[in-house]
Amino acid sequence: MDEISNEPKQRIFLWTIPRSLATVFTKCMSFAEGVQIINEPLVAANCFGPECNAAEDGELQKTLKEGIVFPESKPGKVTLAFDESIATFKWVKQMLESPFPGKSFVFVHAQAFALRSNYDNIPRGYTHTFLIRNPYRVFPSWKKILVKLMPSFVDKPFTEMPKYAVPGRFGYGELYDLIVHVQENLGQTPIVIDADDLQANPLSILRQYCHFLGVEFKESMLRWEAGDEIVDTWVASKIIQQGTKMDGGGFYEDAFRSTEFHPPKELPSREQIDPDLLPLIDQCMPVYDKVYSMRIRP
Repeated sequence: MDEISNEPKQRIFLWTIPRSLATVFTKCMSFAEGVQIINEPLVAANCFGPECNAAEDGELQKTLKEGIVFPESKPGKVTLAFDESIATFKWVKQMLESPFPGKSFVFVHAQAFALRSNYDNIPRGYTHTFLIRNPYRVFPSWKKILVKLMPSFVDKPFTEMPKYAVPGRFGYGELYDLIVHVQENLGQTPIVIDADDLQANPLSILRQYCHFLGVEFKESMLRWEAGDEIVDTWVASKIIQQGTKMDGGGFYEDAFRSTEFHPPKELPSREQIDPDLLPLIDQCMPVYDKVYSMRIRP
């Protein structure tokens, strides 16, 4: 691994697909000793920064700025929030390579698709880990949150959602390509967690995950307080911090109501899923199965 600083000792990326329980996992990791959480810095660059990929299309830019509905936010500290107007991909890379004095390790939650295959701007010195989830769970949850944020899309097919919100290969293809890059160009063996495994066997999965990364695991990490107060300790863009403080739970309602990992519910049947999502699920299942075979076993 290309080292950049003796402090912190560990720098970890958790690369994810949308709606993969990553925020619950990030909340859990927030209680590890000496951690600095950085939440979705690449989403800030991809969706809201100067290089936002909606900027090339005036209609999409209007949707981005005016279509996402942010109800009045609850008051909250924003001392660690940065303005998304400065969030270029290069700036994010430099920020993630910063020293973070006094911290034992840095933990970055990031969507793989938001990198836009811009591998030159992957920060140095990080171990790359991946969180996946079955497409039968991801797509219904993803559509629900997008319609919540953009009510004008309620009657439109999922494929007509804005491209800054729904990438061309629906997050799965982008995540797989990143795994291959990590293997072939960074010389790392991917550390993969499946969300269902994490829910069903949190003690085993989290203990192994921390062991592989050289992070101290404590069983106290498996229980936490409900609420979003922990967000005030995270580094994130102002608009993402605002999204976490929205009335009704914002982007991460279930994550902030949680106090532990709960066993996964039964997988929905095809009859229970909106018909427009079924072809997308079928398209992503082979990629999911490939990555699933790499996962940490309970």
